[in-house]
Amino acid sequence: MSGEIFVFGRCEVRVEQRQVVLDGRIQPLEPLPFDLLVHLIRHRHEVISKERLLDRVWRNRCLSDGVISVAVQKARLAIGDCSKRPALIATVPRRGYRFVGEPANAMPRLLPDWLQLASSQPDAQCVGWLESLAHSDAGAALTLATQMLERAHATGHIRMEAAMHRVLGDLHLREGASCLARLHFNEGERLLAREAAPWGVRHGGHFLHQALDQSPDPVFIKDQAHRWVFLNRAFCRFIGHAREELLGKSDYDFFPPAQADIFWQQDDVVLRSRQESTNEEVITPSRGATYIATTTKAMLVDDSQESFLIGTLRFRPLV
Repeated sequence: MSGEIFVFGRCEVRVEQRQVVLDGRIQPLEPLPFDLLVHLIRHRHEVISKERLLDRVWRNRCLSDGVISVAVQKARLAIGDCSKRPALIATVPRRGYRFVGEPANAMPRLLPDWLQLASSQPDAQCVGWLESLAHSDAGAALTLATQMLERAHATGHIRMEAAMHRVLGDLHLREGASCLARLHFNEGERLLAREAAPWGVRHGGHFLHQALDQSPDPVFIKDQAHRWVFLNRAFCRFIGHAREELLGKSDYDFFPPAQADIFWQQDDVVLRSRQESTNEEVITPSRGATYIATTTKAMLVDDSQESFLIGTLRFRPLV
């Protein structure tokens, strides 16, 4: 995107000029660490693995993990981020890196205009604009499509809601999240079927989605890669984050690593045995309180025979 500039806090990243400006001063940064920084910012809603960085930034060169670590340190230094307690480039244990800051200029300027277009322009035109945006900033496209999906759902604009599910499916498929992409594609098809045959809605996935969303107990669904593909409102309130911030992420993005290790081990037991399991777990969401939760997990198989894990929580504060 010509003239693309990301602004966050004291820092600017000027993509076309290949400059990092901190407190008004241009910071020295080598080409590959700069490319790494831009890639993390553009895909800021994802955890980027070291393998993907080698493929996208270093173009599959035979390099050690230490080269990536050094490049991340250089990028952090250039943008004024602390390596011991990073506020912008986070290390996700055993998975990779994630840019956790939200550029101040990314959405506020664009979102009102795009939401207005969503109510006045043909669905196909909005989809085309989002696809164009995705080529330059996948993170912005993902955020915008999610916001437009929520808006369409709230206003009952079924065709736009289905169109946004298709866009989100394409975005996730492009990033290799095929299970999450399939769920969006399926939901888009169900919404269109609902519009054609409204009396069939209570037998479809949309009705099930609404029923789970109204449950007072936190409910989550994970794919076999442990990524959240559905979270009800109670779960989002418990974690303290909006649904669009959680979908496609995993326990390691929001819980202490020791707790996430236990969650994944218990998930794997259910996925391997295909048997329901109930455990007591210590859970510390990002807002800080610690709870003892009784978690029940079971297998869920969709129409295409893809296996998922569904879980419910009952919790109480740790005294």
